[in-house]
Amino acid sequence: MKKAILTLLLASFLVPAFSQDADAMTEILSKKTATLIDLSYLVASELGMEVTPFEAYAYCDRFGSFGFKVPAGTPLTAKAVSHFFMMNYGLSGGILWSTFKSPRYAWKELKNAGFWKKGMDPDTVLSGRDIVVAMGKFLSMYPKARLINPPSVEASDRYRKALLSAKENDE
Repeated sequence: MKKAILTLLLASFLVPAFSQDADAMTEILSKKTATLIDLSYLVASELGMEVTPFEAYAYCDRFGSFGFKVPAGTPLTAKAVSHFFMMNYGLSGGILWSTFKSPRYAWKELKNAGFWKKGMDPDTVLSGRDIVVAMGKFLSMYPKARLINPPSVEASDRYRKALLSAKENDE
């Protein structure tokens, strides 16, 4: 009975969050190794954005959401996903997380909260199915967690004036 209720609860979070594009979701679920592009797409879907996986990655990369510099096709590890969640959803943690903001300490914080299975290695490469389950579990464990507004830098007055004074070509 508990398994049925848990499955129903998990499905109730997954269906609205990921009801955007069945083809993209099917592709993510069938992958043996998930990437940053897949994680970006799941986050964008949860926000209700209608974008392709690559557009979602470009959006996250533009705002520095990853906090680390790795190519988009790099396989996702448990500690990379933990770091993404802790940094972008503004979760507080212990002294080591607060001081260093390291992927390792992000993974430890979520593992101690019961998010990851006991005995799981932080460098475990996640499959597409694993990342979808992790996203659903994260949203159910932290229902009040919201993405932090990305920092945006104002254009300098010099550039702003140049843009405002530029005439568009009427060709």
